[in-house]
Amino acid sequence: MKNIEEILKLADEIAIIEAVGKKIWDKKEESEDFTTLTDSEKTYVYIDMFEGAMHEGGFTYFFDFECGDYALEVIAAYKNIGAPKTANIVAKAVGLFGINNYFDVLEKREIAIAKLDENIVSGWEDLDEIFFNDEQEEDVVALIVEYIRNNKEQF
Repeated sequence: MKNIEEILKLADEIAIIEAVGKKIWDKKEESEDFTTLTDSEKTYVYIDMFEGAMHEGGFTYFFDFECGDYALEVIAAYKNIGAPKTANIVAKAVGLFGINNYFDVLEKREIAIAKLDENIVSGWEDLDEIFFNDEQEEDVVALIVEYIRNNKEQF
């Protein structure tokens, strides 16, 4: 396994992100949850989980699976790397649940989703479009790499 200094010397930002991701996910395997990870590593993981879910099926997919348990952490993670617009999109998606109707436990969230008006799902689809169209506005890849560089002692 490469150390963080070696990883950060890679020329390609995607290669850096993939190498850091492998390092973090290997470390995460040591426990059932994220307790072995530093705060900076958790920031990376929350964004990685969210981005993966979005590319699988947007906000509906994100909220329908366990990764949706971390929506509030995802918002904080985007703020941590300097992506407030993306954080705001995620916050709006959570806000569509209504006051006190978002749950960070999948089983409770599934019940809440089943009771949601179809306009909420339509709202998530609108936010999917905004997320994917605005991706170029905040270069999340560059922001994550910069975040890793600025916090390399935690990786």
